[in-house]
Amino acid sequence: MQRQALIFGATGAVGRELLKLCLDGDRYKRVNVIARRPGSVNHEKLHWIEADFDVLDNLEPVSGMSEGDAYCCLGTTIKAAGSEAAFRRVDHDFVLNSARFARRCGAKQFSMVSALGADPDSSTFYNRTKGEVEAAVAAEGFSTLRIFRPSLLKGKRDEFRFMEEIANGVSLLMTPLFYLGLRKYQPVEISKLARALYVTADEEGTNSAHYVIESDEIQTY
Repeated sequence: MQRQALIFGATGAVGRELLKLCLDGDRYKRVNVIARRPGSVNHEKLHWIEADFDVLDNLEPVSGMSEGDAYCCLGTTIKAAGSEAAFRRVDHDFVLNSARFARRCGAKQFSMVSALGADPDSSTFYNRTKGEVEAAVAAEGFSTLRIFRPSLLKGKRDEFRFMEEIANGVSLLMTPLFYLGLRKYQPVEISKLARALYVTADEEGTNSAHYVIESDEIQTY
């Protein structure tokens, strides 16, 4: 237990699950969280740092991260953000700022949550934004980069997402199809995504430093 973790987005649904795994497990001696608001979790290993994601350049780097793991669970929806510009600020700018801060801290491994269909050449704004930030983070040069592309997420959230609830309901009717080659589109439990983030950070790498974990593979964790 010598490594440290650095988590961005630990107050969201996926981030909270990941934080619990990092605190309860014996992998990390210290778990650092960068968040915009105070935390309600108390733990001897937890180091909570309040900071705005648009000014991370002004934040003192976290020491001891050279052998640590950085995780980014930041993300919103266009509806929740209020506009496409506000959505991009979170899902592109804040994510990239987090990656750059993690690099300044010396982290060599970075795991980030993206989305199914991420593609910088997509005609869909949401998918294009996700694809563009994937490419931008990849250019930061982490020794190991893991990008997770889940389908719709299901589980307890702070806010009600109407379209997500509708889609999850429809998915129940489509369950047989998920086992006929369409499992990539099956909604992913938030807890499974968090576990996939946590478990893979401890896996031996191959010659490739860049991994994309698609939604159907996330389902196996």
